[in-house]
Amino acid sequence: AAAIDLPSASDDMDVLLAGTDPGQWHPQARREVFVGYLGFPFWDVLTFPVMAGRESGEFNRILVDRLSPQDAHSLGRSSGPESLRGVGFGHFAAFFSRAYRENDYLLGRLHAFDRLVEIVCESARTGSGESATAALAWKKKGFTRILDAEEKYLPNSASLIAALRRHIGDMA
Repeated sequence: AAAIDLPSASDDMDVLLAGTDPGQWHPQARREVFVGYLGFPFWDVLTFPVMAGRESGEFNRILVDRLSPQDAHSLGRSSGPESLRGVGFGHFAAFFSRAYRENDYLLGRLHAFDRLVEIVCESARTGSGESATAALAWKKKGFTRILDAEEKYLPNSASLIAALRRHIGDMA
């Protein structure tokens, strides 16, 4: 507060806001100033005592989830980093082979979908057998739709797509 001369800065902001014609503002801008600036003391009075009295940690915590082939397990042998073909030659092998790029692109989409379903299910924390069955059904449907959408664009991946379709059909 002392370093930025907070009292003077607050007075300057009050003078600035009082000297402008809110009628010339966009309605959303008026609302943002009203809620964010003028409403701050009210929100502060309401939330700070509640937060200070609890050991709840940060009010707006950030969670990080990894989307990695190492964490996607639903596709069996087509899961994990060993399923990627572009990792050879110092991770540049896919630059020299369209078939490798197609393989890794398709598996990337499938691995990401697998992880996203897992993340949503973990966040819901239902843990029931019924929810596991629903998650498996979502995965099968999503995997199939991804294959349907990409198949015509990936001519070098026909055998991979056929193997994935068989695996998806066998998922239980």
